[in-house]
Amino acid sequence: MKKLLLSLLITGLSASFATAQWNRYLDEVYSDVTVTNDVEYGTNWSFLFPNPLPGFSLKTDVYEPTGDNETDRAVVIVLHTGNFLPRYLNRSPSGDKSDSSIVVSSELFAKRGYVAFAPNYRMGWDAANVDQTYGADIRRGTLISAVYRALGDVRSLVRYIRKTVAEDGNPYGVNPDNIIVYGHGSGGYVSLAYGSLDRIEELENEATGKWLSTTTTPNGAFTLNELFVNTEVDGNIDGFGGTNNDTNHFGYSSDVLACVNVGGALGDSAWIEVGEPPIISFHVPDDGFAPFIQGLVIVPTTQEVVVDVVGSRWASGKVNELGNNDALYGSNPYTDPYTIRANAALSGSHLAYSNQEELLNLNPEEYKGLFPFIVPSIAPYPFEESSPWDWWDEQVVLANAAPYIGGAVEAQALYDGSIAGSPGMSAARGRAYLDSIQGFLAPRLRQLLMQDVSVEENDFVSSNLFVYPNPANDYLVVKSNKGIRVTDVEIYDITGKMVRTENGLNKLSHQINGINQLPSGLYLVKVTTDQGLVTRKVFVD
Repeated sequence: MKKLLLSLLITGLSASFATAQWNRYLDEVYSDVTVTNDVEYGTNWSFLFPNPLPGFSLKTDVYEPTGDNETDRAVVIVLHTGNFLPRYLNRSPSGDKSDSSIVVSSELFAKRGYVAFAPNYRMGWDAANVDQTYGADIRRGTLISAVYRALGDVRSLVRYIRKTVAEDGNPYGVNPDNIIVYGHGSGGYVSLAYGSLDRIEELENEATGKWLSTTTTPNGAFTLNELFVNTEVDGNIDGFGGTNNDTNHFGYSSDVLACVNVGGALGDSAWIEVGEPPIISFHVPDDGFAPFIQGLVIVPTTQEVVVDVVGSRWASGKVNELGNNDALYGSNPYTDPYTIRANAALSGSHLAYSNQEELLNLNPEEYKGLFPFIVPSIAPYPFEESSPWDWWDEQVVLANAAPYIGGAVEAQALYDGSIAGSPGMSAARGRAYLDSIQGFLAPRLRQLLMQDVSVEENDFVSSNLFVYPNPANDYLVVKSNKGIRVTDVEIYDITGKMVRTENGLNKLSHQINGINQLPSGLYLVKVTTDQGLVTRKVFVD
């Protein structure tokens, strides 16, 4: 009898364990979370003050499911909002890894079996500059530079995670191939850029020149007709090199599996290209700070224009058009209540509160991975509500903000202004939105994580290497996924003669310019990587 009871107990425990593993990433299979605070993942230069300062410590909090002994868990990097300025100094109660919505999001991911990393990243946007001659360039230039540096910091964290697996005994028990970037507000801007901006040429080639300075600023930070981003100072797109930049964890891949945007926008839809990570977005269509379709970023306190960007609807349409989001969907359609709500919002009509423009009335099949949250208008407030998932405690804000912004009166004004912009704010409301975000994400991310990746190396390289555009008439891009590094590219004409070669690259993405100098016709592009050879046929117009 004892043996039978023991056998039944073992069987029950095994079944419970199997159920937990089967439901990992889909349901909350753990009740408690263990948090390690302020883990240093790198150092870099701070640009928060007029003169850059070295030695700034980049720190992250780490959230793990308590009692989970798995060693190949997926990772979610959870990025806070904040307008690239410190919390309270940005005239907001949000802007740090300790924000309520970031802490709870990280806990919710950990309870589903992920390891969540919630980092702080570098700040430094001169949003309030209103100089008549240089102000526009300073506002725009410091914003794109701040995004670029934050992007470098998150890439440093991705490489740090991989380094801990390879060199430090995998202390967090993670699978280095399964890393997802997730961001709120400004963090959503960074997440979208992470999944799309991977070559400096994507800034240089922008048709309107919006990433080029129109003046030479007195402090020499920006130069007439040159990119706002100075790679000689800030390092290359991967965060390597640069006089005022620390190279963190060189030799490890910065690739990620997917990017999630909650209330952010994208500098340019042209950054999104075939073969890049899937993108999932959550957005309030009437958002007054990050446009849902396309529009101007405006400084809330001064009403000054910064730059034209595209929002979640535009980005989602592009990734679906290119097929990048196909990996989130299996053969069976999702029938969960969150998908039903998202599809109903997408297909229904919603006229913008500001100008009666139709914002939705879309085909959900063309916008897979987009969940619009429609909230009531708060007019006559000058901006519609943008982040109903955020909340904060009045007494905490008043006590902590006062020393930074000039005392109790200013702190009260900050709090009152925040409530005016989110009059229904509460912990219960914020958690309800975060539950909806998690419910929509869970099956899609799990679908991505559970896919069979046991393919032969040549097939693996072939399926993760892209050569485009095709046909080509100006330039050609060679891009890889999964950490595959492109070392050499050779182009042959139809007679077998090599007409172009570029060697010693060691890159994840490389652009070959001057393709228009080749005669029109069919060419063979031979790409050598650190994991094998791939050939592609390309037609040159």
